[in-house]
Amino acid sequence: MPGNPMHLRQFSRHQLIEELARRANEAPTAKPERWCHDCTHFVAWLDQDPPKRRDMPDGYNPCTKGHAMRFMAPEEIDDEYGFYRPVCTDRDEPATPEGREP
Repeated sequence: MPGNPMHLRQFSRHQLIEELARRANEAPTAKPERWCHDCTHFVAWLDQDPPKRRDMPDGYNPCTKGHAMRFMAPEEIDDEYGFYRPVCTDRDEPATPEGREP
């Protein structure tokens, strides 16, 4: 490891975690483990309450936390696709009903 490892002590724990998340989000992803549409903070344009107009504006972000997401296009018909973030500190997956596998 080049440099002085004590150099990292000048940063807060929160700053270090944010930097790790930023670097992980920059790295290419072969296939995400978790999709943004499975998070409670994801609200699709037509799922809003009260319903909005049919035409979605160009700058609409379905993440209520305002995170920039990536989109993976389908390679095959049966392949999974959608919005994702490799690392998200605000991820909140909905609780599954008792007795059901997630």
